[in-house]
Amino acid sequence: MAQEKVLPKPIDWDELYPGRFLKAVDFKGKQVTLKISEVRIEELVGDKGPQIKGVMSFDRTEKQLALNKTNGICLKEMFGKKVQEWVGKRVTLFPSVWNGEDCIRVYGSPDIDEDKAISISLPRKRPFQMTMHCTRPHSAPGNGSATPGKADSTPPTPEKAIADLKSTENLDAYIKTRKSVWAIYAAAGIEVPREVEAAADLHRESLEERVS
Repeated sequence: MAQEKVLPKPIDWDELYPGRFLKAVDFKGKQVTLKISEVRIEELVGDKGPQIKGVMSFDRTEKQLALNKTNGICLKEMFGKKVQEWVGKRVTLFPSVWNGEDCIRVYGSPDIDEDKAISISLPRKRPFQMTMHCTRPHSAPGNGSATPGKADSTPPTPEKAIADLKSTENLDAYIKTRKSVWAIYAAAGIEVPREVEAAADLHRESLEERVS
């Protein structure tokens, strides 16, 4: 008699409905770096009906990523406009929150040489800034060996990070503070907490409304 397959108990609601596409819950709150194996377009049916979207496949996982405009812009800014040249590149993804919903965002790549500030412009939205991070492990002084996850400084508590972000009174100060906070978490090899991501997005929107 065939043994019954034992499946894990779901923790998150999205785990009740697994499918072919990656979801934020799949990341378990951590950054994940994947190598791109294919990029194509498909007609996908969603809440707004059929839409043509980019679909990205990866080595070492059967799950794919349906590309929204924000993630597509991030990839273009890192790897260029020739989409098929993205194949073989590595991309670091992380779970985040957008408009109160879980989502997947691009954090950066080990295949870029340095952090890069980019501007995201979407229809009917004010442009906003993001940073694509070089996620290549730093070398330890003196021996050139990689030391992934080694903390260069102690990351702030979520409460402290949120307070620092909310203390900024204009977009320039916000961008500088956000970049600094994100860099400290990255140096420590720690994912930026979801509540910090959400608070940062809300404060940015508030600052943008002041100048509108």
